[in-house]
Amino acid sequence: MLPFRGMRRSLAATLVAGAVLAAPAAHALEIKSSDVHPMGYPTTDAIQYMGELLNSWTSGRMDIKIFHSMQLGGEKEALEQVQLGALEMTRVSVGVVGPIVEEFNAFNLPYFFRSVEHMHKVVDGEIGTELLNKLEKGGLIGLGYMDAGSRSFYNNTRPITSIEDLKGLKIRVMQNPIFIEMVNSMGGNGLPISFSELYTSLQTGVVDGAENNPPSYESGKHYEVAKYYTLTEHLMVPEIFVFSKKVWDKLSPLDQQLIRKASVLAVEKERELWAARERKSLEAVKAMGYQVVTDIDKEPFIKATEPVRMKFGEKFADLIKRAAAVK
Repeated sequence: MLPFRGMRRSLAATLVAGAVLAAPAAHALEIKSSDVHPMGYPTTDAIQYMGELLNSWTSGRMDIKIFHSMQLGGEKEALEQVQLGALEMTRVSVGVVGPIVEEFNAFNLPYFFRSVEHMHKVVDGEIGTELLNKLEKGGLIGLGYMDAGSRSFYNNTRPITSIEDLKGLKIRVMQNPIFIEMVNSMGGNGLPISFSELYTSLQTGVVDGAENNPPSYESGKHYEVAKYYTLTEHLMVPEIFVFSKKVWDKLSPLDQQLIRKASVLAVEKERELWAARERKSLEAVKAMGYQVVTDIDKEPFIKATEPVRMKFGEKFADLIKRAAAVK
């Protein structure tokens, strides 16, 4: 499979149109797809768009039925169903597929990606394609990468305008040793706390702040108890959507081609929706009078977290080097 970067929208449309016109009769296919997010979220809306494309291209022969809001369980449960062939497709965090292809765990390292643009170039290029292809050994067909936002710091003590401002702050992180040491390396004190307990922990001073993407900060109303948000963008962890290899192997080459082309366009749609969602969240927070620091020198943060990348990324040294070389 060619890197996704080489699959342009016009080429996809041309190939699909030609393939459909030349297609022999085939069986109807309803693709069942799972997501923990509700409808109206960028990932579910993108999959819905993918279904509309397939439906249009095949005159209703192929379609997607979305089981949203954890109707089929969490990400791990959905992935297992896809591996078994009981479910055709699902969208999951890369951490869930780490046990299958451990290189995906490298994406959890701080500042693995320099920017959103750099992330897109890496995952849409040779590196991202190689990792998706490795999923086949786990019974999965990797279809593409979706954005899940950039995680940044927020707190209720002071605006973070430099790395020195993190010193001594108690920052909530996910229960992952990488993230704890990441905050500690920057001078803060990383404390693993459940997301469901975060608002109260901020309100009562158990922690001074946390880190997450703008939509989570805004939709969770964390600005009420943490009025300073700084775009450090220390973590950019993409998500993926995968198809069952057991089902895939039974599809015609044409149907496989159509699904791949629709996947490319679904990725474009999701990224557009996510970028718009982030802008809307930041604008809403600013409009309410809360402070968002956007102009910050990230180099000290990148330098401070180098020991974390070396410690937890030792086995991924070659991957880190290759990704860093992507311009």
